[in-house]
Amino acid sequence: MSIQVYVHSAGHLEDVERFGKNDPYARVMLDLEDKATFVKTSTKKNAGTNPEFNQSLLISSYNADRNEKLYIELLDEETTADEPIAFAAIPLNQVKSSPNQILKGKFDLYTADGKQRGTITLTIAILAFGQEQHSHDAGGQEIKGYSEIDTEQQKRIKSLQNKERAGDLAVAAAIGGGLFAAKSALGGKEEKKEA
Repeated sequence: MSIQVYVHSAGHLEDVERFGKNDPYARVMLDLEDKATFVKTSTKKNAGTNPEFNQSLLISSYNADRNEKLYIELLDEETTADEPIAFAAIPLNQVKSSPNQILKGKFDLYTADGKQRGTITLTIAILAFGQEQHSHDAGGQEIKGYSEIDTEQQKRIKSLQNKERAGDLAVAAAIGGGLFAAKSALGGKEEKKEA
């Protein structure tokens, strides 16, 4: 069996970009430990806090007995380490109990510190072996879907956030060290340029 996730859009996200706008992408997975279940959208450059994704993702390793939640993470693409914007765990029982096992919903997202911030609109479908993928408008009327904070996922998000901040500090230290070395090479004096 597989899970098809059509990522429509997200809204009212936290702006984590220090310069410019968020460059977000969405990553979905069935197992936080198994990177083989991780799939992601393309990055939406300068999309800011209300990105439109309109992209279908397929996770082919769905096991109804083992996978109870779909995990979603929104990250800001960076040159060093990508910075988490928001996350949520979506219990799949609401998809299983939907007509034809397809659910179109708007789900709350959460920041690393556990505050609700933003939403994401998804169409989630459980596909039987050999079943073709659905169109993005399958699933009928959009509903308010249920999402929650999974403590293991929150720990993962905080760890990613710490790695991103450490990467920022390393870049800042390298730049600062370069400026210090340049100033030292000039004998501690600023270089003056003639206009």
